[in-house]
Amino acid sequence: MNSLEIIRSIRLITDVCIDVRPGEKVLCVADRQEYFETLTLLASECIARGAEAAVTLIEPRRHYYDEPPSFVTAAMEKADIVVVMMPGSLVHTAARRQVNAGIKIAILEGPRDYFMAFDLTKEQLLKVKEQTEALQALLTKAQSARLLTKAGTDLTMSLEGRTGIALLPFAEKGMFCVVPGYAEAACAPIEDSVEGAAVIDAATVGAEDFEEIVQEPYELKFRKGQIVSISGGRDARKLEAILAAEKAARAFAELGVNSNFFVPKKLRGSRLDMAIGGNAHIGLGRNEHIGGKSKANNHLDLSMVNATLILDGKTVVEEGVLKL
Repeated sequence: MNSLEIIRSIRLITDVCIDVRPGEKVLCVADRQEYFETLTLLASECIARGAEAAVTLIEPRRHYYDEPPSFVTAAMEKADIVVVMMPGSLVHTAARRQVNAGIKIAILEGPRDYFMAFDLTKEQLLKVKEQTEALQALLTKAQSARLLTKAGTDLTMSLEGRTGIALLPFAEKGMFCVVPGYAEAACAPIEDSVEGAAVIDAATVGAEDFEEIVQEPYELKFRKGQIVSISGGRDARKLEAILAAEKAARAFAELGVNSNFFVPKKLRGSRLDMAIGGNAHIGLGRNEHIGGKSKANNHLDLSMVNATLILDGKTVVEEGVLKL
């Protein structure tokens, strides 16, 4: 990756995704040295646009729900924009919920080759926004959903009374986003309505040593929104070990559809896999941050390739292809 490519990627974030303005206060938070170096480049670009910027390095967080130091939370409250680069990204923390209403929070997923792999234009990002918000509206309107894959996933659930959310690569006050190109439409289903099986065959994120491409696809069976069995090899055993530490994380928490259809569909074994449009993921554990009722500590995302999503009997994504 040459210096011009790095600058182009950084500027896509500062100029388009978070739209840094003169006089704004930008706080960048990293939890490891390589991320700190990347955020230093981003902070320099913010300063070049007339903003004030600071970069802080904190001790690595072990879990997605681990809180930042209290002085960092205090600094977040005084910022206009917060850019976070660390596993977990503080999304599932009380600190994020406490300060989110009045500021922009942008999550910059690492490592550096992840966010540079998108190579998108502003026009493409606007198209991603349009498609994601269309899916969000359909999830909000829908009473029921069915998720299918050729690998064997077949899940049904009620969405009645639940509101879809759109996670977009554009920062807005009161919303968190993942820059420069991650997008999804998601919804927390009625917790005890989920029935069927999910075959996990793409990538998983949400816990230490769990963020990877699935080597051996495995099956989860749900009854009344709870996992009743897990079958498979090494990857299945790793999930079981995580769930053994917190029973509440066995609950179905989220239906998510990835909605950046400009991302190549090839799995890379990185967080880029979670951005592939037409793939779907299910969440386990906490969902109060997306309109549900579960206050579990963990939130795990498990994804499937080339999904089919049916809302109220109408197919809106078919084997990974958007049908809007």
